[in-house]
Amino acid sequence: MLLKLKLNLSALLFTGFTVLSAPASADYDRGMAALQSGNYRVAIMEFSDAAQAGHAGSQQKLGDIYRLGQGTTPNLIEAIKWLTLAYLNGSREALPTLELLRDSVSETELVEGEQLALQWLEDANRIMFADDDTASLYEQN
Repeated sequence: MLLKLKLNLSALLFTGFTVLSAPASADYDRGMAALQSGNYRVAIMEFSDAAQAGHAGSQQKLGDIYRLGQGTTPNLIEAIKWLTLAYLNGSREALPTLELLRDSVSETELVEGEQLALQWLEDANRIMFADDDTASLYEQN
């Protein structure tokens, strides 16, 4: 089951992430400033916006915030989701923390976190290709 989930995550990686944009970088910068000043509520908001846009650094920071419970209740499932997405999005420094989390949660929690990551990728993929009219390729004339 986990292998299948990992293969699905990898397969969607190529189409699921959006191109990093200037607004995502600005959200990340504002999130970092808020995090450094201890304003966790603003940091969560800014990192969430950038993470939803596919910004790997924001996904990693959001995973760390949920893991540590900074400004929120610790949520290891959400931490696994965001750290998995960050890792798949090229943030290799997320791996040690992700492996630590994988070793400290139940298999059910791990699967739930990875399924949330997969769902995020599927949703991003659907949004990215919403205007794509691939059905017309299969219509018979």
